[in-house]
Amino acid sequence: DRGYEFVDKNPQILAALQERLDGLVGTPTGYIESLPKVVKRRVNALKNLQVKCAQIEAKFYEEVHELERKYATLYQPLFDKRSEIINAVYEPTEEECEWKTDTEEEISEEMKEKAKLEEEKKDQEKDDPKGIPEFWLTVFKNVDLLSDMIQEHDEPILKHLKDIKVKFSEAGEPMVSLYC
Repeated sequence: DRGYEFVDKNPQILAALQERLDGLVGTPTGYIESLPKVVKRRVNALKNLQVKCAQIEAKFYEEVHELERKYATLYQPLFDKRSEIINAVYEPTEEECEWKTDTEEEISEEMKEKAKLEEEKKDQEKDDPKGIPEFWLTVFKNVDLLSDMIQEHDEPILKHLKDIKVKFSEAGEPMVSLYC
């Protein structure tokens, strides 16, 4: 059965399964030993059901991983383009830079033209930095889940981070790894 094969080849799944089973048993209190034989049988039946649930869950995560791998190939060209823009390898076209919000539709053409001229004037006054400086540091600092992890001594290093990628592994290998 493929589910057993997946569990057997993935020590993390096997460890999680063992932890769940251990959780069912709990610390030895003598409770299970004190139960009548017929109730112990039922507890064993529950343990067997839990093992089957874990096997189904392992299959679920295997299929989710396959789906993630499929979509990773669709995302990759976009991530590559993002990296090229951030690192000044590629300069986006005017069309690619056009961003239209709902409020922009309400602004008159005259106001848009005036704002565009002001923006161009400011751009001419400033140096043209390459790519998007400190992009990943800015992202990390603005994502709640990550911002608390960033410490002051991390910032000088993270300012120079060029790209982050998730590499999806082949079947039978650990499911995901992150590298910079």
